[in-house]
Amino acid sequence: MVLSSGEILTIGSGVQSQVGGTAIIRRSPKKQDEEKAIEIPKSTIKYHKIRKHEKYRIKGEIPQDYISDIKVPKTDVEKLMQLTSKYKLVTFKIPDESHDYYVKSCYEIDYISSPIRHKGEGTKAVKSLLEKSMTDKDTEGRLIINVKITDNETSSAGFFYKLGFRFADKNKNLIMNNWLKEEKNILSPKITGLMYLPKENIQKLLMYRMLL
Repeated sequence: MVLSSGEILTIGSGVQSQVGGTAIIRRSPKKQDEEKAIEIPKSTIKYHKIRKHEKYRIKGEIPQDYISDIKVPKTDVEKLMQLTSKYKLVTFKIPDESHDYYVKSCYEIDYISSPIRHKGEGTKAVKSLLEKSMTDKDTEGRLIINVKITDNETSSAGFFYKLGFRFADKNKNLIMNNWLKEEKNILSPKITGLMYLPKENIQKLLMYRMLL
């Protein structure tokens, strides 16, 4: 699969002062040092755009507004019956089949890098990418990510689940939902796989911790 070149957004929050009128306000060296001390380092998010024609295929359950096409696997039942007769098997079970889905154009997050954690910079970076996706007529707010294990301790699933992302595997969502209910500084479960942002959770993400 050929993907478009990756792009990087850098999101930072610094301290800004606004002065009204014509009065000139001079800050003491000590005050300037205090302002520098509370500046938060920038966060970087790397992503790339997946276009519909690239046929990005996934398995699991995903909303209709993410689906461009469906590939339905076919089981050769006649061949299975021949094998049953040949090896004198009394019964046989047709393999479970899960549909493969091709996604519409969307942005896929590669990684987020934040020098300081738990300061909301990672959340701001995801929000900025969501806003970019919403203004893109091809992607219309669609975001996906393949979460992985981080620091050999946990995965980023907890971070994205709180923001409103959901797994294509509904069983993993049940695990994450239970974790979220019981979470008391407990590390996120070591769950990996594809997550997407449902359309109904877009506002949840945009409003997530507005004071950050």
